[in-house]
Amino acid sequence: MNISINASPDIRRVGIQEFVRERMKRTFSRFANRITRVYVTVADENGSRGGVDKLCRVTVMMPGLGQVTTSGMNENPLVASGQAADRALRMVLTRLKRRKPRRMRRRNKFLKPSETHGENTMIF
Repeated sequence: MNISINASPDIRRVGIQEFVRERMKRTFSRFANRITRVYVTVADENGSRGGVDKLCRVTVMMPGLGQVTTSGMNENPLVASGQAADRALRMVLTRLKRRKPRRMRRRNKFLKPSETHGENTMIF
């Protein structure tokens, strides 16, 4: 699993990129064999005007399952990155639960109705 972090110049404070990298490693570590790349972008949407405008966008690339993109917004870029990571984790879990093993998909297609539900069962 490769993690790429891109932060806008006004957010590049000491420790933010390291914190975000460790957060992503910790969040996605148990799926490291299924995730090839994680892109993280941290930006200040309003610049120097202030407000709830620190945006963190996380894109997770999974071969065979596509990509998942989420975002989080907060005054603190660390909190925004945590929100985006949690949302991405939920979406990755959802994608992995939907996927059935290829062997199971093929096997059900070729079985006769009598083999799956018994001989005396009628299927409507």
